[in-house]
Amino acid sequence: MKLYNKVKINIGELYKRFWNSPTLTTWASFLTRSLSLVIVLPLVLTRMNTADIALWYLFSSVISLQLLVDVGFSPTFSRVIAFAMGGLESENLKDLREIVNSDLKNNPSWKTVERICSTMWTIYRRLTLISFFSLIILGTWALSRPISLSSNPGFSWIAWIIILIVSTVTLLGNIYSSYLQGVNQIALLRRWETLTSLGAIVTSFIVLILNGSLLGLVAVQQGWRIVNILQNRWLARSVENGQYKSFVPKGKDKIVFNAIWPSAWRSGLGNFMSYGLIYISGIAYAQFGSSPGLASYLLGLRLIQMVSQFSRAPFYSKFPLLAKKRAEGKLKEQVQIAKKAMTRAHWVYVAGFTGLGLLGKPLLNLISSNVNFPNSLLWGMLGLAVFAERYGAMHLHLYSTTNHIVWHIANGVSGIIYILVTLLLFKSLGVYTFPMALFISYLSFYCWYSAKYSYDAFNIRFWRFEKSTMIIPLSVMLCYCISSLILEFL
Repeated sequence: MKLYNKVKINIGELYKRFWNSPTLTTWASFLTRSLSLVIVLPLVLTRMNTADIALWYLFSSVISLQLLVDVGFSPTFSRVIAFAMGGLESENLKDLREIVNSDLKNNPSWKTVERICSTMWTIYRRLTLISFFSLIILGTWALSRPISLSSNPGFSWIAWIIILIVSTVTLLGNIYSSYLQGVNQIALLRRWETLTSLGAIVTSFIVLILNGSLLGLVAVQQGWRIVNILQNRWLARSVENGQYKSFVPKGKDKIVFNAIWPSAWRSGLGNFMSYGLIYISGIAYAQFGSSPGLASYLLGLRLIQMVSQFSRAPFYSKFPLLAKKRAEGKLKEQVQIAKKAMTRAHWVYVAGFTGLGLLGKPLLNLISSNVNFPNSLLWGMLGLAVFAERYGAMHLHLYSTTNHIVWHIANGVSGIIYILVTLLLFKSLGVYTFPMALFISYLSFYCWYSAKYSYDAFNIRFWRFEKSTMIIPLSVMLCYCISSLILEFL
């Protein structure tokens, strides 16, 4: 009986730790989304033709591009709300580079949080209008050819209209997720995301089993995005004793806006020149590439992005805590938390990349997929390019806790290099140009520039910090890439 009670207590403690862990719940959220690889993707690849599959992936790319209309406000608002939860007043939000120690009592400044939320409401209403008209004009133009090649262009246009409306509403819903992340309710947010992701997977499976069309698949997936927004609104109004409900919208606060705008536009420009160009590469290729080649490339791009997203959990789940430690002046603690989180993130990425590389082709052959897995060269180039991006991005995020943003320079210069390399190499390399251009742009500027700011701000030495954090996982990844290329060409 004593042993039973002890085991029961230990299980209860483990469950509680998981339930309240930002990292583990974030992983759970990403894991459920990744289940679509096992449950939904095989059905898509076997029950749709290549043109519809390519269009499905292009819809995802356009949705991701739409999120860039956010202009970097979402992470910026989350960060400054975290600063306010650490006790900072609105007048002190602009630049935290000089913080060494802090006399704050670490009590939340709810007055500052209210001013931030009021500004957030005003800005997101305006961004929503910009997003809507941008999607109508640019999105419709970019998707015209792929839609015309689909099995049922009429239904495909209806699917696009649904995506257009839901994506616009989703942008407005960033208000609630930004608030929840800022008050460090990561675990709560991710738990509910896990449930809605499971709902989306189950309903998508049912639609495909019943021989549903692309329109049916889009309808159920977009419906769950609406559910997610409503859920986040309810959560925001429930946490922290319902403080959010007491906030009164008073329009844009000048002091808060002046504090967040320099960070937001720099982050937004940086994100566009990074993620935006990746998504645009698929859309650009769709204008002249064949459906089978396009579908294979977009499949590889989608898979590596899912690996990248899953690997972010150990680091990004700690970001509100990192920002709070910065506001409190506890810089040594901040570095230790960041180092451990980065190490885990790199290993998760390498494990996901190698696992898909080993199992992807056999599994697609097993299910008689209508789309081929990318060859070893293309997969390896995509993997190394995104690994370089992850390394630089985590150091940029760590440095951004100073609220001094250099994303626009890091990603802006890298983006220019990417465009130039693409224009120079496309005729000779074809689809391989995109990952090659990414890798060259990241390695030539993005990586060392991002890391330099992080190292200087926290007095970090490269070898001491990276020998276990980045170098060992990268070595394992390189060994896999080389061996897979040798085996394929033998």
